[in-house]
Amino acid sequence: MEERKIKQFFESLNELPSYENVCQELINIKPKSFINFAVTPNIDFIDDFWDFKEFKRFSSEAGYYKFDFNQLDTTYKNYAKYMVLRELFNKHNRFNTVKSKFRVIVSFITSLTKHHIFYPELIDIPFLKDFLGSSLSERSLTDKKHAIKVFLSEIELRVPKINFSEIYKYLDIINRRKVRVEREKGKHKLIPINLHNGILSLAIKDIRNDKLNTTQRASACMIVLLAETGMRIGEFHILEVNKLEKISVKGETDFLHYLNFKTYKTVKEKDYKWTRSFITQNAFLAYKTLTEIFKKNRKSTYLFVKKDGTEVSRTFLRYLLVEFFYRHQDALMFDKIIDQELNQFSITSKRKFNILRFVPNDEIDKKIYYVTFHQYRVTLATILYNKGYQLDFIRQHMNHLTEDMTKHYIRLEELKKFNLNAIETLMKRSSQDGTKLITEIDESSSKYLQEELKSPEYIEDYENINNFIKMNKLNIFKDINEIISRLSRTENQIADMELGICGISFNKLCERNQYITSINDAYYLGTQLHTLDDLPHSEKRFQEKINIIIYNESLYKKNLKYRNEFERELKGIKKYIERKLEPELEMLKDEIAEVGFEETKHKYPKLSDIITNINDIEMEMKKWHKKTL
Repeated sequence: MEERKIKQFFESLNELPSYENVCQELINIKPKSFINFAVTPNIDFIDDFWDFKEFKRFSSEAGYYKFDFNQLDTTYKNYAKYMVLRELFNKHNRFNTVKSKFRVIVSFITSLTKHHIFYPELIDIPFLKDFLGSSLSERSLTDKKHAIKVFLSEIELRVPKINFSEIYKYLDIINRRKVRVEREKGKHKLIPINLHNGILSLAIKDIRNDKLNTTQRASACMIVLLAETGMRIGEFHILEVNKLEKISVKGETDFLHYLNFKTYKTVKEKDYKWTRSFITQNAFLAYKTLTEIFKKNRKSTYLFVKKDGTEVSRTFLRYLLVEFFYRHQDALMFDKIIDQELNQFSITSKRKFNILRFVPNDEIDKKIYYVTFHQYRVTLATILYNKGYQLDFIRQHMNHLTEDMTKHYIRLEELKKFNLNAIETLMKRSSQDGTKLITEIDESSSKYLQEELKSPEYIEDYENINNFIKMNKLNIFKDINEIISRLSRTENQIADMELGICGISFNKLCERNQYITSINDAYYLGTQLHTLDDLPHSEKRFQEKINIIIYNESLYKKNLKYRNEFERELKGIKKYIERKLEPELEMLKDEIAEVGFEETKHKYPKLSDIITNINDIEMEMKKWHKKTL
């Protein structure tokens, strides 16, 4: 019954006047003529407040459908109305998209009025530069330029002899590289896997804790459903009861569940479509719990409702999300996370988000770290891809239109970069037999590692890791994956105290290693001044690079997705040979040719092993220089 009413409602919207019906009339309107016509059954063009409530889907989105023209100067007001109509009914843009452009134009008209520019002909590039100068980012500037261009085209269409062609050229100037960089930085961050697991563990405990109040258990259910299905918060917001579908195979005892839900993201504004997602046992528990705890008060088909049974707002859902993280800040050990990882979280406080009633006033400025709704979606896509699921399966599961959009969500590069740096961190500092990290300064040939070994702080980190390796009977060369997995806390939901300390030490060394690598990379790109004093360090670095490449090659042979990393390191060692190691070996050979082996050993005692094995080193150098994929 309800479905039929909804269908009838959407059909009635199709009969509303469209922009095409009035397009010609609008074009023929003279700038200063008095005009009026029906935009919808409830809106006339002459009205200065438009509320497209016929198109409204949810009460929480009401603001997108309201356009207030009251404060706009009459010179430009009608042009703003034309723009709104064209964007909605001709270009079929979403209401939230048009509302964003409308806000820019309201600000633009207000500035025109403030500067007494009441003739469109007076709008020029210097004025635009001044108006746009306050843009906080290149993306914001680009959006504003596009909105203004659309608005000016409405004026140009109706005002005789006006030509904005030069202004359009200025508005079309976009720093696309900067926009791409900002878009990349603005991506929702991957949740560190250890914390992702920890969050889920705490949420499941909350779901099963009958002593918690209803909203606290409900917020835990929300987190589990978002994390394990990857649905958008807008889709969760309208999730309904009784939408589980049980699927089994004939003759088998096992079965699985799919969750059916509505999505508006990949369809037209006023329509929706049903989609579905496979759900885990944890998600099944969360869904059934939400169904039960709101059963008595529920006054609609929505799964998540307020205490009075009515629809919740997204602001309220965010309130519950932040409250969950506030309660669990200590358990998640945010104070133990290094600065690099903290950048992956959002931060709020009662001063910024003043409706946080659960925060005492004496903690008004206390930082509350939390994971945004969309980060769960990004993390799930990455986890599925990392587990070997096909891209098309992930695309369907995530309800994406294209695989390119799915790729945009996957943050596998972050995991790869961390893993490769972690491997290098341990191997560069390892003893020859792989049983420990070297702690004697004389055993290291790297000046940067020697600096570390002079620092009591880093010595403590070395000892923490060595204790961990010894207690667990691990070997850096044989058990590298297990060591990294455990020390980076990727498998532990919440590390015990001792392992947590080792993990912090490991992360510090990884961060330091990334810094050292950046310096070395920059150094080798520059002009090289070769000396025989550098050769021991160069040969040691060469061996370290070989170990890393061998490991990358083993990954590549198991999975082709590691090709880029293997190829990059292989190119790197070839450049290193050409620019660093080979010239220094040539210098050594010249020295030997001039004074002989023994005299060269006497003159350069640190080169004794290299002189003895110089032929083997050259053979290995040639082997790696010729190596291909």
